[in-house]
Amino acid sequence: MKHKLFLGVLVLSMSCLFWLPLTQAKSANAALNGYNPFTFLQTSQTIDLSIMGPPLASQEQCLNYLLKRNRFPLITVSPQQLVELFYEEALREGVRPDVAFAQALHETGNFRYGGDVVPLQNNYCGLGTTGGGVKGAWFPSAQMGIRAQIQHLLAYSTTRLPQGDIVDPRYQLVKNSSSFGKSVTWTELNGKWAVPGKTYGQKILAIHAKILSGD
Repeated sequence: MKHKLFLGVLVLSMSCLFWLPLTQAKSANAALNGYNPFTFLQTSQTIDLSIMGPPLASQEQCLNYLLKRNRFPLITVSPQQLVELFYEEALREGVRPDVAFAQALHETGNFRYGGDVVPLQNNYCGLGTTGGGVKGAWFPSAQMGIRAQIQHLLAYSTTRLPQGDIVDPRYQLVKNSSSFGKSVTWTELNGKWAVPGKTYGQKILAIHAKILSGD
C-alpha cells in the first residue's frame, strides 16, 4: 500500500509540473509506463521534475529523512529551523523547497561535510567551490546561505530576477552566460551546476524520491 501511495504522488507530480514544456512532460509521463516502485532507485531512468513548482514532500518528511541519516547535522541552526528556512526561501521564489533541500543533502553529505566547505560557511550547495581546497562562498547566516542557493537555482531556471536583493555571489556570472534561464528541470543542471556532473540532477532526484517514500 505504501508503494502504491508513493506511485500516486509521483503520478500527481507529473500532472502539476510548473514550467515544464509539453515535449518534456510527454517524455516524463512516458517514463511512468511500466514503472516499478521497487526498482525505481536502482535504475538509471529518473522521473524528472521541474525546478520551479510546489513541494511534493512535507517539511516533516524532509526533517525525518535528515535525522534518520544524521542525528547531529553540522549546521548553525536547529534541523527543524533549517528545513523551515528552505521552505520559506524557496516558496518565495517559486522553487521546489523539498528538492532544493535534497540538493543540499547531496552537496553536504547529509550535513556531515568532509570536503572543502566547512559548516560555519552556511554554504549548503557548494557555491564558489571548485575543488583543491577552494572553500567557496561564506554567508553570515543559514538563511542567507539558503537564499543564495535558491537565487542560484533561479539564475539557471528563469530570467526573472529574485524577489529581494541578490546575495548569490555567482548570480551575475550565470546571468552573463549562455546557461541563464535555460534549465527547466533538475537533470538539466547536469554539467552546469557541477562539472562534469553527468548524473548530478539524477542524484538529487533519487534523494528526493527517498524523502517521499520515507526510506
